[in-house]
Amino acid sequence: MNICIYKHRPRADVTIRILEAYKEALERLGHRVFTLSHDAGEATPEEVRKLAVRFVDFNADLALCYGFSAMPKIGGGYFFRKHGIPLVLLCFENPFFGLDNELIQEIRSHPDYYHFFVWDSWYLDKLRELFKNCHPIRHAARIKDPAWDPALTPPVFEREVAFVGHIPDFVQMRRERLESRNPFNPVIDELMLMKMRSPGSDLFGLLNDFLKNPPGSGATKPRLSWTDPLLHREIIFPLYAEGLGRYRYVLLNCLHNFPLHYFGDLRWEASHVTFHPPVDYFEELPDIYRSTVVNLDIPPFQSIDSIDNRFFDAGAAGGLLLTRGSHELTSVFTEADEITYGSVEELEEKIRFYLEHHNERNQTAAALFRCVSADHTYEHRCRYLLETLFKSTGA
Repeated sequence: MNICIYKHRPRADVTIRILEAYKEALERLGHRVFTLSHDAGEATPEEVRKLAVRFVDFNADLALCYGFSAMPKIGGGYFFRKHGIPLVLLCFENPFFGLDNELIQEIRSHPDYYHFFVWDSWYLDKLRELFKNCHPIRHAARIKDPAWDPALTPPVFEREVAFVGHIPDFVQMRRERLESRNPFNPVIDELMLMKMRSPGSDLFGLLNDFLKNPPGSGATKPRLSWTDPLLHREIIFPLYAEGLGRYRYVLLNCLHNFPLHYFGDLRWEASHVTFHPPVDYFEELPDIYRSTVVNLDIPPFQSIDSIDNRFFDAGAAGGLLLTRGSHELTSVFTEADEITYGSVEELEEKIRFYLEHHNERNQTAAALFRCVSADHTYEHRCRYLLETLFKSTGA
């Protein structure tokens, strides 16, 4: 097949890395890939003309993008649909963040041109209330060395506990939100406290309970429609963005009994934390996972029943990861109880256990590697994606 991949201007580099991994996997499976990029808008008119000729000559069967990044409106119409090319949208975040009424009308008016692959079952069910072609998908892993076997290669540990990930400046975010006079600020603040007290709780369940029994009269009640993009932009996004940083910051500070290494761009005062700059997703991250006794996953608030990408990345590297439990994780990894935590106390207990029992740690890491390499590489995802498209379109 001829497949066009659209590379957007990312908020987070990992999204581009995911698209690069899909490109590599599609090519390994024998497909032709043509890449369009947002950078084309910065090219000279002659360069744009040559690119347009190459694009037309490529004759793409479908296009692949991250979220709604590949839906620019050009000349009164949407680019890929105007060229008769179906668009596959990978939704590894809340898909409602990128929606507005105009996009909803476009997709519903031309349903056969748009195919959504959604990583979380809750968002998948809600998106299906709006659109025709919505399918489940999971994150995937890029196996750096397919011939490597962690069970036969004892790891050399350089650190005991590590967390790799973005921690946004949640203090500045809250300041800007309050200055914007968002009418739902009291709702957001209250829900933030509720979610921080019970991070494993369903965010939308908390919001539903809050609306039934509001704590006071100062909060503006949102209109309760889970498929309304306005609800997600005005309430869920601030909770996700601020909560991501706030919860990761609090949880890492709670682990003061362990020497912790943090790889990211935020700095704060914490005697138990050694700070490192961000690392390259493909080239450096696998080595960190492999050379750390216990790696931590602190999933964002927006995921409800999904598996964070760290599970696949750490497993592919032969690392051990502790993460939040979910029904989806249990369905994928039979030893899920060995790597999940539901509270700070349980997380501390499992960190301590694996620091003291390296044989058990290595056995669990090897099981993770077998799980990921057997069923969850980007090649697996590409085959699944194309087979699903063929079934849904009848091609």
